[in-house]
Amino acid sequence: MNALTKRSFLWPTVASCLLILDYALFTTGNPSLTYSVLGGWFLIPLLAVVVITASYSYSTVARRQEKRNLIMHFAILGVFSVVLFIASPYARVFASDRLQAELSEFVKDPARMKAAVSDDMRRLMMELNKQKYSMERETFIPTFRRMDYLLKAETGAKYRLIMTMSWNGIPEISLRRVDS
Repeated sequence: MNALTKRSFLWPTVASCLLILDYALFTTGNPSLTYSVLGGWFLIPLLAVVVITASYSYSTVARRQEKRNLIMHFAILGVFSVVLFIASPYARVFASDRLQAELSEFVKDPARMKAAVSDDMRRLMMELNKQKYSMERETFIPTFRRMDYLLKAETGAKYRLIMTMSWNGIPEISLRRVDS
């Protein structure tokens, strides 16, 4: 394999794997370029993988090179995708735990937590901390990096606590009373 063949094989394979990795990070709720830069347009990395692979396939066939590199390209992408698919439940749990830790930090000390939250909501959380309440996780939406909790105060009042992690890593928190 000469240097030109190595380079023509290496860059599409590495670029495609990185785009697939970014997509896997996005779908499991972990920080990714798809979420940070593209605002959640998850089809863009997938389309880029298709375009890169199609152009590599065309150049391999048009130059009448060995098909072995093309087969190896597809094999590497396939194995890499399967490994990420197998690892995705663990990555989702990891993302969920990280969001839960951020939310727990807010619940324990709403005044000092660095988050995008209004002063009224901070005061409301401090008032809730003075009484007994139970916290029940309702949803975790990995692609939006969002976690919802239902808080039930001993007085019977219910509150919904929503945390969304923004693209720059600062949590955005909302706490509202829920009518029963």
